Amino acid sequence: MKQEMIDEYNKIGEKIGVVDKEIAHRDGLWHKTIHVWVINDKNEVLLQYRCAQKKLYRNMWDTSFAGHIDAGESPIEAVIREGKEELGIDVDLEKLEFLMTMVEKVKYEQIVSNEFIDVFVLRQNVDINKIALQEEEVAEAKYVSMNEFFEIVENGNICPHKMIYKVLKELWK
Repeated sequence: MKQEMIDEYNKIGEKIGVVDKEIAHRDGLWHKTIHVWVINDKNEVLLQYRCAQKKLYRNMWDTSFAGHIDAGESPIEAVIREGKEELGIDVDLEKLEFLMTMVEKVKYEQIVSNEFIDVFVLRQNVDINKIALQEEEVAEAKYVSMNEFFEIVENGNICPHKMIYKVLKELWK
């Protein structure tokens, strides 16, 4: 398996080194990720359905696109890369808004994920018919209304990022 090197942080967010992502998840080492929520002009949110091969939260709805920030990479560079990799989209940086950094500690099966998550909203009309799904990560993508989105959250068939969903609910009021 190919090594994915990511920056390692201490629990107060100071960079302390570089580590393989597998080791970070095995040992619960702190690292950074990005989550991007795509919202179109109809105020619909783009969701992706994680494929069955994913190690974490397989077969669940999730953020429009997300990912680990590679070693030495900036959050914006990660947003651009992940948008292209997962959905085949070009991110319009003029339409990208940084919301916040959230801290999340997750234990899922054999994975311990301690993350600082940079959360963004991308207010860009992405044509669903022109999306190119990254097959090893994304099984499907669709737009849903805000009401549908919060029904999916209530039903629990979505990655459990509860703090982010609370912020999004306030954002979309």
